[in-house]
Amino acid sequence: MATALITGGTSGIGAAFAEALAARGVDLVLVARDEGRLARSAARLTATRGVAVETLSADLSVRADVERVAARLDDAGRPVDLLVNNAGSGVRTSLLSRDVASHDLGMDVMCRAVLVLGGAAGRSMAARGSGAIINVSSLQSLFTTGSYAAMKAWVTSYSQGLSVELQGTGVTVTAVLPGWVRTEWHARDGDRRTSVPGWLWTEPEAVVAAALRD
Repeated sequence: MATALITGGTSGIGAAFAEALAARGVDLVLVARDEGRLARSAARLTATRGVAVETLSADLSVRADVERVAARLDDAGRPVDLLVNNAGSGVRTSLLSRDVASHDLGMDVMCRAVLVLGGAAGRSMAARGSGAIINVSSLQSLFTTGSYAAMKAWVTSYSQGLSVELQGTGVTVTAVLPGWVRTEWHARDGDRRTSVPGWLWTEPEAVVAAALRD
């Protein structure tokens, strides 16, 4: 039975990955901050899909928490066949601001955690000769929209570099660049959401289907 570890696995694109993989009979390791939401997601997926769901409560802006997740990926006795680096957060602070706290947070979650977890998964999978890593980037990485776009551009470039380093090991790396996706994250961003034409929006399930197909 295959196992997938998904960061940010209880909402939005992460939850759609969890649902799609569980429907294929893949066991799950869900990583998120909210323990209650993790428990509810695990119970629902086990009841509806009959898969085993392990949960890890972790804040990926905290290095000790990232190391706990990396240790799970390193566990040879419980191999993870697919890593989905999906956790993220919006960064609205100007690049000119003296306060760089939100930039630090974004880089910890969307760059450093991706680096550490991708490295842990890549080493473990390469040693076994098979596996897959999916890193959720963003279409915004192609636009000049500030710090968030720059971080997601790093995710795309990192994914390409990791793919080169893993060439010939049996491990694949895929960068996913979704555009505007109907999730609760965007729903909280009311003004910006209304400024985007309806035809540009897509559903998380469509993003996940394309990512898994590729």
